[in-house]
Amino acid sequence: MPKFHHAKRLCAYLLIVAAMLLSIGTAFAAVTEVSGRRVALVIGNSVYKTLPSLPNPANDVEEVASTLRAAGFDVTIGVNVDRIGLEDTVRRFLRSTSNAEAGLIYYSGHGIQVGGQNFLVPVDATLETPYDVETQTMPLDLILNHLKQNSRVQLIFLDACRNNPFNAQKFWMAEKLEPVGATRGLARIDSDLGSLIAFSTEPGQVALDGTGALSPYSESFIKRASEPNKEIRQVLTDVRRDVIAMTNGKQVPWENSSLMDSFYFIPAPPPPSVESMQQVSVPEGAATTKLPIAPPHDETGSALLVTLNQLPKTGKLSFDGKPVEQGAKMPAAALTGLTYDSSGVAAGTVGLIGYTVSDPYGQATQGVVAITVSADAGAKLAQLEQEKQVRLADADAYLKTLPRDVSTTIGVGPVEASLPVVPASVAEMTFKVAALPDKGTLRAGDRVIGLGHVLESADISTLSYEPGIGTENQPFALTLKAANEDLPPATVTFKPVLDACDTSAAAPLDLQGVTSGKLPNEIDPDDALTACTNAVKAYPEVARFVYELGRAQLANRDTKTAFATIKKAMDAGHVRAISELSALYLVGASVPANAGKSSEIAALGAKKGDPYALYAYGKSLYYGRGAKADQQVGLRLMLQAADLGHTYAMNELGYIFLNGINVPPDVERGIRFYESGLKRDDIYSMNSLGMIYRAGKGVPQDLDKALELFRKAAEGGQPYAPRNIGLMYRDGLGVSKDEAAAISWLEMGAERGDYWSALERGRMAKGDVSNAQSQVTAAHYFALASALNMPGTGDPKKQSDKELASLPNTAKKKAAEAFSGEMTAQELKALPKTKSLNERLVLLAKATWVKRNPRYDLF
Repeated sequence: MPKFHHAKRLCAYLLIVAAMLLSIGTAFAAVTEVSGRRVALVIGNSVYKTLPSLPNPANDVEEVASTLRAAGFDVTIGVNVDRIGLEDTVRRFLRSTSNAEAGLIYYSGHGIQVGGQNFLVPVDATLETPYDVETQTMPLDLILNHLKQNSRVQLIFLDACRNNPFNAQKFWMAEKLEPVGATRGLARIDSDLGSLIAFSTEPGQVALDGTGALSPYSESFIKRASEPNKEIRQVLTDVRRDVIAMTNGKQVPWENSSLMDSFYFIPAPPPPSVESMQQVSVPEGAATTKLPIAPPHDETGSALLVTLNQLPKTGKLSFDGKPVEQGAKMPAAALTGLTYDSSGVAAGTVGLIGYTVSDPYGQATQGVVAITVSADAGAKLAQLEQEKQVRLADADAYLKTLPRDVSTTIGVGPVEASLPVVPASVAEMTFKVAALPDKGTLRAGDRVIGLGHVLESADISTLSYEPGIGTENQPFALTLKAANEDLPPATVTFKPVLDACDTSAAAPLDLQGVTSGKLPNEIDPDDALTACTNAVKAYPEVARFVYELGRAQLANRDTKTAFATIKKAMDAGHVRAISELSALYLVGASVPANAGKSSEIAALGAKKGDPYALYAYGKSLYYGRGAKADQQVGLRLMLQAADLGHTYAMNELGYIFLNGINVPPDVERGIRFYESGLKRDDIYSMNSLGMIYRAGKGVPQDLDKALELFRKAAEGGQPYAPRNIGLMYRDGLGVSKDEAAAISWLEMGAERGDYWSALERGRMAKGDVSNAQSQVTAAHYFALASALNMPGTGDPKKQSDKELASLPNTAKKKAAEAFSGEMTAQELKALPKTKSLNERLVLLAKATWVKRNPRYDLF
C-alpha cells in the first residue's frame, strides 16, 4: 500500500476509490413507503349463542390484528360481538376512516347471503324468522360503501363462508321476501377502482375451519402478509397456494381486484444508512486497535448484513480474535467490533475496508473505511474515546429528561409531543423505538414510525402522535433507547383525551365524530358554548368543532346564530351538519319552513352515508314530503340508517310496518323494530311499545308494562309519553282514576310540544262547563294545540280549530290577554295582523310557546 504525505492527495485518492466501490453496489428496487393513515376493522365471531360455534375466528382475528398493527394499521377489533357490539365496533371504525390512505376489513365468523347481498352475523343472532336479517345482522355493503368514500384504497378479507346453519329460508329485504338461495357461502362482490375483495374460498363455496388454532386462510394470511416487500397480489397468490395445499384442494381462495397502485403490508424502507467515507487513525505498531467505525442502520431497525468486499493490503483485520477474510459476512453491529493489527506497518500507510450493507428487502448500500497508520494516533483514539464518553453521558442525561406525560387531543390530527431538542454533542447518535402505542399513529415529521424503527437525533423533536378514536383514558407508552449503546431507556406516556367541546356537544352517530355523543336534551349550553368556542379558536381547521358549536347554540336557544354556524360547518365538509341544517328547514327554525329545501339538503348527507340524513331523506321519499314519492328507495334508506343504529329510523320503520303505511301491515315486523330501539334505550321505542302493550296489539295486553314504558320514556324527555300516562289516569286504565295526575301529565306533554296532549287537556277543561276559568284554560290549550299542529302530527282536520271555535269569546279574550302578558310590546307588534280572534289566539299561543321553549333540536 502506498504512503501519502499530503492530505489533499490522500483525500483525492480516497474519493476515487470510494466512487469505484460505490459503482459496484448491489441494485435495489424502489418501493413505496408507508404514507398516510392505515385503518383496519378486524372482527372475529366464534362463540354463537344459538348458531353453531366456530373454533377459530376469535383466535384468527387476534393474530390478524397483531399482524396489521405491525404493518402500520390503526386497528379497531371486535371479538365475539353481539348486534349492538358489532354496531358500536363498526361505528368506531367508520369514525377512524376519514381521509385514510388505506382502509381494511377482515371478518371471520358466520356470514349469510340474501338477495345477492352479504351480511355479517353477530353472536346473538338466531335467524329463525323472516324478520331477523334486517334486525340481527350487519350488511357488509354498508361498511364498504362508507369506506369507499373516505379512503383511497379498500381491502376486504372475508373468512366467513361456512355452511348455512340458519333455520329460516326466506328473509325480508326491504319490500321483498328474499330466499337464502341454494348457493353456499357468500355472494361475489365486484370491486370498484381502488378496491380489492378477497374471499377465503370461491364465492358460493364453503371455507374450512381446519384442525389447528387458526383457519387455513388466516394462518396463511398472517404468514404471508408479514413477509416484507411483498406486493399484495403476490401475497394473495401465495395464500391461495398455501390454502390449496393445506386443504388438499378442497378450498380455493379467490379475490377480485381493481387496485390502481401497488400495495405492500410491510413496504421496504429507504436503503440502509451508511457513512460512505469514514477515516480512522491507528497507532503505529499496535497489535489490537479497536476501529471506531460508525455502524449502519435503517429506519425500520431491520437486521442488516455486512459483506466485506475489500480488506487492507497491509496489517491484519480481525473480529473476536479471529482473522477476517475478504468476502466475509457479519451482522452490521459487528463492524464496531473490528480490530486492526498495525505491527510492521509504516506510519503514513493507508488501508481501505470496502463493504456492502444489505437489508432483508434486497437493498444494499456501500461504505468505505480508510485506516491511516499514524505515530500519534493513540492520542487521537484516546481523545475519540473521551468524546464518546462525554457523548454517552450527554445522551443519558437527555434521555432522563424525557419521561413525562404528554396529553394528546383526539380527533385534531397529529399532536406534537414537544420533546426537547437533542444536544449537539449527541447529534450523531441514533435511537431505537423499543415500545410503541398499539393504537394511534406515531410520526417523525411525515414519516410513520413503527416498533423497532430507528430515529435520528433530529427526529426526536419532530415526533407527533395521533391518538386513535375511542382511546380516551388509555395511556400509551413510547420507549426510546440509544441504538448500539448500553444506556437505560426512557419512556414517554401519551394520554389521549377528548376536547371539552366533544365531551359536551358531540352528536350521536356522527361518523366524523370521536365519541358516542349526546342527545340535544343532554347538552348543558353554558358548558358547551364555552368549550366549543375555545375549540373553534384552537382548531379552526376542524369542521367538527364548528358543527358542535352550532349544537351548543341551538341548546342555548340562539337558533339564528346556530343556523349560520351549522351552515358554515356544512360548507367546511362536516357531513352531520347537513342533516342538522335539513332539520332546521323542516321545522322552520330561523328560516321559513320548507320541506322541499329540507329534502334537497338531506339528500346530500344521504349520499355520504350519514345515518341521520339517510333517515331524513328516506322518510321524505317514503311519504313524498318535499320530494317526489319513492317508497322503495325511501324504505331502503331508512333501513340503512337503522343498520347504523339510528333509533329514529327503527321507530319509523316500526310505525310503517305496524300500521301498514304504503305496505301491507305486519305487526310482528313492526314490533321487532320497536324492540331494536328499546335495546338501545330509545325513548321513542319505549313509548311506541307502551302503546302496543296498552292495546294488546300483537302481544298480550299488559297495562303495568305499558305504564312502566311510558314513565321511562317521559323521564327521558319524550314529548308524547306524558299524554299516554295522562290518558291512563284520566280513564282509570290500569290505574285508579286521578284527574289531577291526568292534568299534570297532559300539561307536561303540551309544553313539550305534543299536539294531542294540548288537545286532550283542552277537552278536560272544556268539560267543566260550570267553571268560567276552565273555559279560559280550554281556550289556552286548544289554541296551543292548533299552534303545534304540523304535518305528521296525525290530525289533518285540526280538531283543535273546531274546539276553539266552539268556546265563548269571553273565554278566548281572557286567554289572549294572558298570552299577551308574556310578551313585550315590540313582540306583540311583530305578530301578523288578523281580524279573527281565533287566529289571533293561535298566533299568540305559538309566539309564547316559542319564546318559552324554542328547542327545535330536541325531538
